[in-house]
Amino acid sequence: MVARNNRGVMSASGRSDTTPDGGDSRAGRAILVIVLLAFPMLKVAWTLGGSAEANEVFLTMGVGSWPDALTGLLLTDALLASMVAVVVCQLIPARFRRAPVSRRSTTGRLAALALTAPLAVGIIVGALYGPGWGIATTLTAYALRTGEALSHGDRTAAWRRKTATAASALSLGIVALVPFVSLAACLDGRAWGPVLVCDVDAGEGSRRQRVIELRRTGPGVVGWDIPDREVVNGVHCARSDDQQVRPAWWQKW
Repeated sequence: MVARNNRGVMSASGRSDTTPDGGDSRAGRAILVIVLLAFPMLKVAWTLGGSAEANEVFLTMGVGSWPDALTGLLLTDALLASMVAVVVCQLIPARFRRAPVSRRSTTGRLAALALTAPLAVGIIVGALYGPGWGIATTLTAYALRTGEALSHGDRTAAWRRKTATAASALSLGIVALVPFVSLAACLDGRAWGPVLVCDVDAGEGSRRQRVIELRRTGPGVVGWDIPDREVVNGVHCARSDDQQVRPAWWQKW
């Protein structure tokens, strides 16, 4: 007997071809667009002190400043990077619906796909922030993908329904938290790039200043002079241990 799902597509098994994780994927994509486009701009504007300063940086350095700010935003916050990695992992297909293979082959491939993506993002996060963050990211992403795989199968068993529902709820919870964690990372007052101490000459003699590196050029760097709030050229630079440019937003209250 043939049944019709809520999209009007015939399903020979009588079950709908729609899955509960579709909403998770759409929400994940929307959140990633926000994180990729809006939050790097906010990070630069807040850290430098306003829109005029951010405008000067982006006009001086061009569009290359935007991916630099995005990269710096993720590299300076382990929690945000881990959550974004989990969301990205959820957007990678966990199965291929139209592959005409045996049940055993399909099961093995699904198991490999369910583990491969979480393992990959876990290795990346672990390399950047340590094994603890990498393991946590891998386990979280794998648990969510396993729940997603269960949602595609025969869901008559109560444990399958509960597992799939719990995975979907956890996935949506992580997606909902990403904007708030991103906002906190943007307003923490830390530089998105290396903070250096350089010799800077703006026409009044050379002096040592703290500078946010924007680009390396020749023997020095092009950077943002933190005290004088302008783009400058710096030479004879050394890495500063203090990445803080201004107080975090919540420290003002």
